Amino acid sequence: MRGRWALAGVVLAAGGAGCSGGGGGGASLPAFYDLTSAPAAIQTASLAVVRIHTAGEYGTGSFISPTGLLLTNNHVLGDTVCPVEGCSIQLSFNFQRGQTLLQFSTVYAVPVAVDVGLDMAVMQIHTSTASSPNLSTPNFLTIVAHDPSSLVGTRITIVGHPESRLKKWTSGEVVDASGDWFSSTAYILPGDSGSPVLDDGGNLVGIIHRAPTGEDLISNDSVNVMAIGTASASLQTAMAVTALPPAMISVAASTTAEAVVASDFVYLNAGAANANVNGAPTDVLSLLGDACDAALARTSFVSPDDLTAALQPCNDALTWIECRVDELPAFYGTVCPQDGLWPARFQKMNDLWVAMNGSTDLTPLTFGVAQLAPSKAQGIAQGGANLQAALAAVGDPALDFGLANYLAAFDVMSYAGTDTLGWLRGYRQVPGYQDYGTSIASAYLWWGDNGVVGEDEALAVLNALIQDPSISISAKLYADEVLYEEGK
Repeated sequence: MRGRWALAGVVLAAGGAGCSGGGGGGASLPAFYDLTSAPAAIQTASLAVVRIHTAGEYGTGSFISPTGLLLTNNHVLGDTVCPVEGCSIQLSFNFQRGQTLLQFSTVYAVPVAVDVGLDMAVMQIHTSTASSPNLSTPNFLTIVAHDPSSLVGTRITIVGHPESRLKKWTSGEVVDASGDWFSSTAYILPGDSGSPVLDDGGNLVGIIHRAPTGEDLISNDSVNVMAIGTASASLQTAMAVTALPPAMISVAASTTAEAVVASDFVYLNAGAANANVNGAPTDVLSLLGDACDAALARTSFVSPDDLTAALQPCNDALTWIECRVDELPAFYGTVCPQDGLWPARFQKMNDLWVAMNGSTDLTPLTFGVAQLAPSKAQGIAQGGANLQAALAAVGDPALDFGLANYLAAFDVMSYAGTDTLGWLRGYRQVPGYQDYGTSIASAYLWWGDNGVVGEDEALAVLNALIQDPSISISAKLYADEVLYEEGK
């Protein structure tokens, strides 16, 4: 069972049938479907669709040439993610039911055309660095030009990675057009950003931008769904513009400390541990540390949102840091700080949240401290000790599924007199467990990673969650992905 140094995950049911999010009452619910059930033209087109992973984020893209041109959203691989020089990304090919599980591919993406207004980015994918050969991509999509109004009334199919999980398909009809955008009745989730919009022949007629917000979704007897995208004719026009927008960052250009902190993930994705600050090379993690210290020194915050925004540099640092020599290296450029300052910062982050509203901020105290350790075993021990101390300091809050994840990840078998694994095994007796399917699955997988529960037990729980009609689509997607990776 693979290791999981993250607390959350998400997914859909295996098999050809769709998976809905709830138990019923006769409601008409949206669904995703495995590619094995798609029409032949869509199955063929799906081979050009890949999952994109950057530092801390996922999205979907599709190849549009045999030589590695990748089309996706600007917010997936554009001005806030990848610099003009390019960045390392991880691609998942054929990550779907019906295909053999492949190793993820680390490649290098260089921006070719970016349009912020259309939310479009076209990247040239190279095999390893900007000077290496273009990636060969024999599976690619043909773009058929459509303006938004010509798509109204057209049946479309979207192939993507909902919630960043296994590749699925969903379909709908284009119902409205406005400017360069169209609206459709297709169902998407975060992670589908950048997915191709296909006609019945498997041709690309647009890309997906976003879904509606939550308040738009629920009616008295059903779930209303909508996906907003950019039409292909506008995309083709934008692709012809070779000049990159001014918003694109160069990691070599001289800049300010404030600007680096605001866009630190651009440097991280580029593997640039140093930034050119006013002409001098400066360690990016140290800049995050200085910004974090300034936030931690504040004596008042007007709201939880204010505190969250202030602590962003501290939380960003969690993605930069990795010291464990036996942890699989990230495909982007993590670093191991030697100044010894981060444990105290992580403690102060928790202290500020406790002072704000009594809630703990356990991630930096546990996972952050674990990442500073020289080995995974030492990280589990140090993170577990911090976890128990932080909980004791606030009176050992009641055990819930979120807390159960931390206890499982850090191998804490007993909490406040409760057998933590025994409590988890009785999850069906906990009121409202249906809302926490992902946390239940994740906690079982942590116990599996730590060798406390067997693989058969953990996988049986994942199957039970998939079959439970009251568990969310998000949790089912998560369980489905893990089962696929385990060959189930």
